Amino acid sequence: MIKRDPKAVERVENSLKIAERFLKSARKNIEIEEYEMAEIAAYNSAFHSARALLFAKGYVERSHYCLGIALKYLYRERGKILELINTFDKIRLSRHNIQYGGLLVSREEAEFVVGFAEEFLKVAKKELGIV
Repeated sequence: MIKRDPKAVERVENSLKIAERFLKSARKNIEIEEYEMAEIAAYNSAFHSARALLFAKGYVERSHYCLGIALKYLYRERGKILELINTFDKIRLSRHNIQYGGLLVSREEAEFVVGFAEEFLKVAKKELGIV
């Protein structure tokens, strides 16, 4: 589900732009008290930040689950990124339960995930040398 792609690096910038758009949407959904949608959008932001990190290493993915595994390996020496990937994986499960199981989300949880997505995007940009 993870494979090398020599053109993956070309996708880094666009993936970060997508992450920014989803983050903006997540913030707006918090404002209108749509917490489930806020968490889904925030997860999508984090997902695209994670993809940018994967693309930078020359790989593409076909699975949310495999993305986390690949990044844990590729960034195993990068403590902060590894910590974020572990949290990302937990949020992935939560997003799945919201989207497919109808799980409800509190404001606090949604705000946590939005804050996480903001931090992940910031750390990914720093790791990739994009300010």
